[in-house]
Amino acid sequence: MSTSIWILILLFILVDIWIIAFFVFKRSLRNQNSQQPFKGNKPRRGKIPDLPPIVKAESPASELAGRLEAALPYTYQNTLKQRVMSEHPDMSEPEYEWRWQELKRFFILCAVLDRVPMFSKDVDEVWHEMLMYTYEYQQFSERFLGRMLHHAPNTGSEHVPIPNERAWFDTVYVQLFGWHEYSAKLWGAFFRVPLPREELKDYGSGHFAVDHGQKRFNAWTYESMPAARTAIDAVIHDLQDRIRAAEVERPHDQKLVNFRNSDVLLAAAVYYAWNAPEQFADHMIPDERELYKSSSSSSCTAASACGSGSGSDSGSGSSCSSGSSCGSSCGGGCSS
Repeated sequence: MSTSIWILILLFILVDIWIIAFFVFKRSLRNQNSQQPFKGNKPRRGKIPDLPPIVKAESPASELAGRLEAALPYTYQNTLKQRVMSEHPDMSEPEYEWRWQELKRFFILCAVLDRVPMFSKDVDEVWHEMLMYTYEYQQFSERFLGRMLHHAPNTGSEHVPIPNERAWFDTVYVQLFGWHEYSAKLWGAFFRVPLPREELKDYGSGHFAVDHGQKRFNAWTYESMPAARTAIDAVIHDLQDRIRAAEVERPHDQKLVNFRNSDVLLAAAVYYAWNAPEQFADHMIPDERELYKSSSSSSCTAASACGSGSGSDSGSGSSCSSGSSCGSSCGGGCSS
């Protein structure tokens, strides 16, 4: 075979190799670009609103919030922020501040309720990073709660519904912190399920006591932490007043629902839970001006649970998303 033929064959082979390499590189680049927006957190659309105070005005959890802040050294908070921002380069600083504040609110709820599901994958990401600093996290838990606040690993039971826990989460959250459309973006839609009527009867009877025999409020902090006792007593007394009001109102009355006013919002939530639980979700819907629309938000999130045993609110008197309308549990959690 002549030299020219060998040269032609060699050229064909080189051209084929070049073409194959070109298409492999192009496909690799396309796949890399398609995955880039999903590295870390999902990209946020629109302007992130200003961060409100951690508790609303005259909240019964004000003392608890002060105790929480005192338990978190600046160096720990700053180191955590740098770590999260480094691990999630697509996350903006305002987005981090919102997630961090919602996590602190979650810790306050852990001092009030006996079991608090973690309904936000975004907030849980910050919690996981916080746990990486084992000594600092233990010191924080001891200073704030008086004992370790554990976070159990996820066990994969994503489809176990926990609507009662979500109903209590919404009610106590709004009473302590108020409602904000961006909080709903992180936690999922509020007030999709009513408080269980049987539990409302127990609280409305006037014989309810916070002790280790009940499983709704944190009996440990109630006995050992005056700030928690203040918040728990206020939540219970407020709920009892609203139950009594719901009992005397006619069941067919229409109740005003205003997500910007926590007093009006909670009155409506208890009224419909007591008088019309089947139609609860139909009535408890934010006005279009209040609702933060986002295709990435959901009214149901996978939840890991915590057990220790928002700025647009006036406060005046006037994860891993499943796509359903109830809370669900991933089976993980925290306990002390």
